[in-house]
Amino acid sequence: MTLKNKINLSLIIFIVLSVCLIVLVIYPLFKEIKNSSEELVSEKQKLFSLERKIENLKEFQTLWLKIEPNLKKIDQLFIDPQVPVEFVNFLEKIAKDSEILIEISSSLSSKTEKDPWSSLLLQINSTAPFSKFLKFLEKIEASPYLIEIQNLNARGLIEGDTGITLSIKVYTSQ
Repeated sequence: MTLKNKINLSLIIFIVLSVCLIVLVIYPLFKEIKNSSEELVSEKQKLFSLERKIENLKEFQTLWLKIEPNLKKIDQLFIDPQVPVEFVNFLEKIAKDSEILIEISSSLSSKTEKDPWSSLLLQINSTAPFSKFLKFLEKIEASPYLIEIQNLNARGLIEGDTGITLSIKVYTSQ
């Protein structure tokens, strides 16, 4: 073998070994570094997202503490449509305070497209002096419940009493 062939053979072996080194060692190493750096960036983004969520949660907690009493007050505006006993007792109490007798009848719960909440329709019938019924009506309007008067019919009767039919819509929590 001549010197030139030995140099060429050595050069070929060196190139093959270099390529093998690059393919088998350096390329996988760089690929692993790239994957690790992408994973690190992804983890940093997740960490940043979690930190932001924690900040938002803390802000929400402080806001919740501020608005919680108002939410409880708002919740008390609505009656339970399944058991409106508390509201009926309220009506009977203010009727007694106004010195009138009432009969309460209800219909099914309803919700129309124009109403923001579901409601319960009640009809109140009474035979009483109109001035006493007006006191009853004022107390209903000043009640802590969310009420809408739908209809009021009054007809004069003998002995100074008035036959009154009052239809009201009481908003419910469901």
